[in-house]
Amino acid sequence: MKSSIILKFAVIAFIIMGITTSCQQKVDEKKTLDVSLIDKSFDPAQDFYHYANNGWLEKYPLPDDESRYGSFDQLAKETSKKVHRLVEELASTDHEQGTIEQKIGDFYTLGMDTERIDEQGLTPLQPEFDRITSINTKEDVQNQIAHFHMHGIGSLFGFFGSPNPKNSDMTIAHISQGGLGMSDRDYYTSNDARTKEIRNAYVQHIEKMLTLSGISEDEAERDPNATYNKKSQEEVKNLYPNFDWDNYMANMGLEYDGNINVRQLKFFEEMNTMITEVSINDWKTYFHWNLLNASANYIGSEFEEQHFDFFGKTMQGSEKMRERWRRVLGVTNRALGDAIGQKFSEKYFPPEAKERMINLVENLREALGQRIDNLEWMSDETKEKAHEKLATMRVKIGYPDKWEDYSNLQVGNESYVLNVLAANKFSRKDNLNKIGKPVDKDEWFMNPQTVNAYYAPSMNEVCFPAGILQPPFFYLDGDDAINYGAIGAVIGHEMTHGFDDQGRLYDKEGNLTNWWTQEDSKLFDDRAQVLVNQFNKIYVLDTLPADGKLSLGENIADLGGLNIAYTAFKNAQEEDPQEEIIDGYTADQRFFLSWARVWAQNIRDKEIIRRTKEDVHSLGINRVHGPIANMPEFHEAFNVEPGDELYIPEEERASIW
Repeated sequence: MKSSIILKFAVIAFIIMGITTSCQQKVDEKKTLDVSLIDKSFDPAQDFYHYANNGWLEKYPLPDDESRYGSFDQLAKETSKKVHRLVEELASTDHEQGTIEQKIGDFYTLGMDTERIDEQGLTPLQPEFDRITSINTKEDVQNQIAHFHMHGIGSLFGFFGSPNPKNSDMTIAHISQGGLGMSDRDYYTSNDARTKEIRNAYVQHIEKMLTLSGISEDEAERDPNATYNKKSQEEVKNLYPNFDWDNYMANMGLEYDGNINVRQLKFFEEMNTMITEVSINDWKTYFHWNLLNASANYIGSEFEEQHFDFFGKTMQGSEKMRERWRRVLGVTNRALGDAIGQKFSEKYFPPEAKERMINLVENLREALGQRIDNLEWMSDETKEKAHEKLATMRVKIGYPDKWEDYSNLQVGNESYVLNVLAANKFSRKDNLNKIGKPVDKDEWFMNPQTVNAYYAPSMNEVCFPAGILQPPFFYLDGDDAINYGAIGAVIGHEMTHGFDDQGRLYDKEGNLTNWWTQEDSKLFDDRAQVLVNQFNKIYVLDTLPADGKLSLGENIADLGGLNIAYTAFKNAQEEDPQEEIIDGYTADQRFFLSWARVWAQNIRDKEIIRRTKEDVHSLGINRVHGPIANMPEFHEAFNVEPGDELYIPEEERASIW
């Protein structure tokens, strides 16, 4: 929960996903890359993705409850099963009230009690609905907004604590636009057939949800500098006088007289007007919907099924919901993730894994430094500052040195949805408590069991949780080729984010500062445009092209990360030569095969469309072909020649890092 507030602003993640599950014995047998899944009926020079992965795609078809299922998702499932065993053990044993074991066990147990949840229905939320019904004045409206914010229910705008973009040592308050129930503005404005279909389905979904709750049918019918607008509280009050900011702060229990960063000025101008012009009844309907939408998965099967019908089936193309235990485990993990992560790390992340990862990271840091030195387009002035930023980049591996204190989180046995709201409030208070104080540089924005990684520009740090440090990313006993091709490229990917189209806007301290020369910026942008053009020419479905601009930062990081990892791999080979041929493949071939295996995935057409519209990450096949087609090392390893699908002439290749 706590990370969701900060991730909005401060973190560039490797890929957006939480832990979601075959079994531990099977994972432990994966000592090396499984070459039996390579399909030699494909020519690697024409379609390397299917050459490397077609066996995997056939062996692991898309489950009905998934809109996308790849080796990344498979690892998340396997990790989730490990976490599930830990939580089940706690849930099946009595623990002293107030202990972390009791809180994890009871939270999960209550979430699994579907009979009780269906029987209770909306009853636990009746006080919340009564509160909405009693709204009579504009002051009541504003009090309700603050009340929802304290309980993690989205309403009108966002309010959170995060580092000051231009003074990253201090946490300040931020306010940001809210209001979108669907994940992207284009769903509300575009007029293509697919978007219209989704928009119409969304209206019907809202109507059905409100009707289920008892409302009649008639009633129911991206630049970081642009988001840095620091204002004093007096300025905020003068700019938006129709909203009582003093009362809002009091309702949030916050004693803070410092600056507020207004992330979207025009939005708050409109909000200021809405406060006076929108009718009380419209506000009440809006709050009613927000409460239902935020609670749908915790108040009974009818609401959960309707919620899935739109967001799962219509938006993503999933045919059925995931198993109940996976859904409840995900909620428990968001509420008590750090506590679960402590037990996960103790059981599944050995010290030798952390030691090997530390060596890998330092080798990647050295390799990136070497590549910076060899850049023909970057000036000496910028190179010097780039080295400074690289040298000061913080690295977090496996798990944090200190754990979250959940003493103030009360987990009862009355209601699942009330436990969820209590966890939301605990997380909110934890975040608000940071405002006006120095930034805690030791805080993690992901739990250890998360299958993901991130670069945080405002911290100038990279983080690799224990969850991702497993096959197919990290093989504890694997050779260098497959480890540098997978986790090495991930490390390089995250490091590169510190110098990409977004990361380069932050200095070594994490402050929003332009430290590049104007000429360097232009040369970088020119080279980045080559990638934009390459991806814009890719068609993901029929007439739907990829969005090279939307995915630029991640595509730069994929290409840069793979190049950096290859340099580090070659450095490691010089220091400690390893067997050249393993399983019939050279070390260079295994390096690229390992990268490709990470992105093996089956995916539904609806999910392809959705991700192309809103995801900054390219589809799996393009994360494989995009960077390797620009690398002469790949051409040499697999005899790619002019005329082959994956051959790009040298003068047309993207070369940034």
